[in-house]
Amino acid sequence: MKGGQGGYTLVELIVALAIGALLMVALTSVVFTSWQATNTASSRVEASAQVRNFEYFAYDDFARSQLPNSGSCVAASPCSSQLTLTGYQVSNTTPVPSPVQITYTWDGSNFLDRAASGSAVSTHAASNVTAFSWYVDSNSTVVVNLTVTVLTYSESQTFRFFPRLNP
Repeated sequence: MKGGQGGYTLVELIVALAIGALLMVALTSVVFTSWQATNTASSRVEASAQVRNFEYFAYDDFARSQLPNSGSCVAASPCSSQLTLTGYQVSNTTPVPSPVQITYTWDGSNFLDRAASGSAVSTHAASNVTAFSWYVDSNSTVVVNLTVTVLTYSESQTFRFFPRLNP
């Protein structure tokens, strides 16, 4: 070795560090974007599942019930109070339909619960509920508005149910 030492100069090291830092920033951005996309997709799936869960319960309940007593629950002023349906329930053990009262109650912050008369157990018809209201329109149709919010994703649905006594 004649007069010079082997190695990198300070300028070369600074350039290499700058390139490495840029690569790390780009990689971090990709990972963060992927994480956000996964959270959004999971939130959408969960919100849709909660809306479907309510629809699953409500479809059968309304099909076997009479029109609820709406009082002042009209389109201009929907109710967010409990929704009570009166109808009949048929089971495999009882061939004769028995009267039943189904009540949907929103706690105002998270759960929309479903309770049937004669049962001590109430069921969460939907969770992560951020808005619930209902009214009876001029066609004797019960209109239910439901909003479910999971993390930052919010899904709103309007359901139209045609109650009919179907013993």
